[in-house]
Amino acid sequence: MSIDKASQDLKYLLDRNYNRTTAINLVVNRYELSEKNCNLLHRYVFPEKEIRAHRKKICPPRRMRGKKIVIDGYNVLITVEAALEGKDTVLGMDGILRDVKGIFSKYKFDKNSEKAIGKILEKLKEFKPSSVLFIFDSQISKSGELAAFVRERMEEHGLTGDAITSPHADKEIKKLNCITLSSDSIIIENVDRVIDLPSKISRL
Repeated sequence: MSIDKASQDLKYLLDRNYNRTTAINLVVNRYELSEKNCNLLHRYVFPEKEIRAHRKKICPPRRMRGKKIVIDGYNVLITVEAALEGKDTVLGMDGILRDVKGIFSKYKFDKNSEKAIGKILEKLKEFKPSSVLFIFDSQISKSGELAAFVRERMEEHGLTGDAITSPHADKEIKKLNCITLSSDSIIIENVDRVIDLPSKISRL
């Protein structure tokens, strides 16, 4: 299949320090891939040095017990929604589950979102962190309402913490550098410990 060859070619280029965007564009154009397959490549393929670095930071969910955790809100929510639907996810070469929808800026809160939030909070309750902070990107429509909904559901689940919006969510998450729930490579590279919660929820 062309996507398999494309993945091999992309990893070859990344391992030789080609710029990521340039390498992806080269491979996508060569194999005439769709936008969805372009998203898949972006979330699946990494150079060997990043694979090793990411894997060193992944810790099991039990490590959040008694600890403050920070959640990359939309990143985790969108991935869990896709995982519960059983489609549009890929396990990256670094061992982290990611969505391949590419809907971030067009995200709409609906019944699937409510179900995903419920699953996330159930898992958090199971692993008993001392506090939980969801950070949602404020530029996404109705982020404030989503944060308020999550705060309400957190209280129902007996979880201590907050859900906020921020115009610079990634920057805030990196600065806090707590145990972080995210599959965003930029965030992973700038925090010490990462938990891949969606991959655990996908097995429910």
